[in-house]
Amino acid sequence: MNQQKTRVEKLAVCAVFTALICLFTMFIQIRIFPTEGGMVHIGNVPLFFAASYFGGRTGAVSGGLGMCLSDLLTGWTVYAPATLIVAGIMGLVFGRIVDRKPAMMRLLAATAAVLAIKLTGYYLFEAAFIYRNLAAPVVNVPGNTIQILTGAVVAVPVILAVKPVMENQREGRTEKCIK
Repeated sequence: MNQQKTRVEKLAVCAVFTALICLFTMFIQIRIFPTEGGMVHIGNVPLFFAASYFGGRTGAVSGGLGMCLSDLLTGWTVYAPATLIVAGIMGLVFGRIVDRKPAMMRLLAATAAVLAIKLTGYYLFEAAFIYRNLAAPVVNVPGNTIQILTGAVVAVPVILAVKPVMENQREGRTEKCIK
């Protein structure tokens, strides 16, 4: 029974973060011109949070699915397969680096890693499938960089601010944090 409860809890956490990532990506965004696919959104905030506190698998599933759903629902359908893969890898790597022990250096290292993953993943996708050349995708590098850095600027302080609450909750001492 306890193992069943754990599975249900993990599924619920993934579902909640998938929804949050999708909504934050869809509704809190700024399009960057002249880029074709570039927009700044804060969907990375719940992605980074989920990966930091619930691990890389949760980050991968909720990040990949949440951002892919956003693409499908907002007309960026051509990007959906790349988003599923790139955002999934970002969530997995962020979670593995932070390893459920968020500290400033781990968070900065994870941010640098996901920035490299995002830039490489979307550059390769756009070069192969959107622009069909190696030069044109360069125009989207600044927007993708701003997107990851914006997410980190918002997420890192939030992740660090709730650290005592999350640690106490993990140890079963939630009531002491709420006083």
